[in-house]
Amino acid sequence: MDNPEVIGGRIRRLRLALGYDQARAFCQFVGFSDQALYNYETGKRRISLDEVMKIVTKTGASLDFIYRGLEHTLPGHVLDKLVEYDRQEQKKRAAG
Repeated sequence: MDNPEVIGGRIRRLRLALGYDQARAFCQFVGFSDQALYNYETGKRRISLDEVMKIVTKTGASLDFIYRGLEHTLPGHVLDKLVEYDRQEQKKRAAG
């Protein structure tokens, strides 16, 4: 299992890839408080299995992706969104 900062970065990347630019909307979708999500995404607090299961259940992401970064364990529709998000982010970095 990776450290909390790395796991938090994956959660943030997943959230943004799924179109939740506003953290509050994602929090409402999965059932977190805004502060809890902030703590998870920044690595200030390690996310519990119960909380990760909320993300997995609502988004279709896998435990292996969130905890270990194994993208090949994601369902195709989630992986497609991550790939597209990464492509857009790369374009933004290249442009500016």
